[in-house]
Amino acid sequence: GSTFLDLFDADEYAECRVDNLYYPFASKEEWEIADYLLRSSLSMAAIDEFLKLSMIQRLHLSFKNAKELRSRAEMLPSGPSWKCQTISSIHPTKSPIRLFWRDPVECLESLFSNPLFHDKLDFIPRRVYKTAERLLRVYSEWLTGDSAWEMQTQLPRGATVLGTILSSDKTNITTMTGARVAHPLLLGLANIRMCTRTKLSSKAFLLMALLPIPKYLHPNQRMRGMLEDRLVHECLSIVLKPLMKAAEVRIMMSDPVGNVRHCFTPLAAYILAGITVNPDDLEAYFEACADSRLNGVHAPFWMDWPLADPSIFLTPESLHHWHKEFYDHNLQWCIMVVGAQELDFRFSILQLTTGYCHFSGGISKLKQVTGRGHHDIQCYIVGLISGAAPRHFVIVIHALMDLRYLAQCPAPNDNLLACIDRSLSTFHEHKDVILTLGARMGTKRPIENWYIPKLELLQSITSSTRKVGALIQWSADATEHAHISEIKEPAWQTNNNDYDPQICHHLD
Repeated sequence: GSTFLDLFDADEYAECRVDNLYYPFASKEEWEIADYLLRSSLSMAAIDEFLKLSMIQRLHLSFKNAKELRSRAEMLPSGPSWKCQTISSIHPTKSPIRLFWRDPVECLESLFSNPLFHDKLDFIPRRVYKTAERLLRVYSEWLTGDSAWEMQTQLPRGATVLGTILSSDKTNITTMTGARVAHPLLLGLANIRMCTRTKLSSKAFLLMALLPIPKYLHPNQRMRGMLEDRLVHECLSIVLKPLMKAAEVRIMMSDPVGNVRHCFTPLAAYILAGITVNPDDLEAYFEACADSRLNGVHAPFWMDWPLADPSIFLTPESLHHWHKEFYDHNLQWCIMVVGAQELDFRFSILQLTTGYCHFSGGISKLKQVTGRGHHDIQCYIVGLISGAAPRHFVIVIHALMDLRYLAQCPAPNDNLLACIDRSLSTFHEHKDVILTLGARMGTKRPIENWYIPKLELLQSITSSTRKVGALIQWSADATEHAHISEIKEPAWQTNNNDYDPQICHHLD
């Protein structure tokens, strides 16, 4: 098969690089200057001014201005090319709906054949045990879970399962002002080992699409939200169609060392009841969905994806599920039971600890708390409420904290999963104390139910771990960080108008 370097050398300017490795630049020094300027936050005008400096002109660079510099950069070998497609809609919008996307098979092959991952890839599902007696099973990588094993048994002999990871989340492009938002769809490969894939500097996720964020003109805000959800799934169905086809009929891909493999592309993870009413009747369909607590999407993107099971690939996610659940609910219960003033005082007198945030003003009035803040508060909370809250309430918070920390283990085994189930049972045995104390408060009065979706998701931690491996590998930390290199840095190079095509042009 063709390796990454084979494809690199197949470029139209490959012959020019035989004599000059840094072509289209004249030398290594010129390439270093160009690399610095292109990666910097300097505008085109600022680059022009820099290149006009007398000292720089004495270097006799082959480019004289920013336009020539960018034209030379566009002569370099590129990755998967971008496409633009206009999406039609029977519901009026303020502006046309445009979808920018790349072929997902090309993106997946780019990751699969990347020489940087040549010794970081696994190809064969396996079951790992602590001892030779096979009594204590360990779950770590995706390929150690039951899901990959079951998929492999359904495929032809010699086939390679390539687990597809998708992540989509809106992100702010501008800071403080402008309110410009992008909706990136990132693609990852579950066969890349967890320690590499979750490392922020490994660049193991590629931007595959920029999903449109339209402004629907429907007068009802809830209907506008449902139309936006439907559009996301419609766009995902368009973008991911080649991957669905590859999961059905197979595709031949070359690994980093040039071995051609017979690959299938099931959906490994997506980091994020039947209705008989006509879906085009928005109001009636919305009401029917509300009764079943559904969001109104009648055609989810995974509907035609072979081997895709939403109960498996919609995995629990530590950043937005566990840590956010702690801050939105558990911490608020503590504030109600202990009292905001008392809890703030206890946080304020803690001794400063290197590596941890010190909450000198307390925590009851914090704004825009990051995931790091959630982590640090959790480190202190059980000790700080002890002696100030009833014993059974402390047991409830302690059980949830145990569950949260155990679930983040990078290689959980059957014993640890049993401990997680016991912690969850302890919470359910004592949770009535929260309602008794009136700790679960709404805006005006106590809430007398347990309708908390993030809390319900805790029930699936152990079953999901057995299916897809350690859940910490599906955390959104890596994909959130990828927004910087894939969205925000390219956006800084634009003229702050019509971001999407300029981001694609920069990444091309």
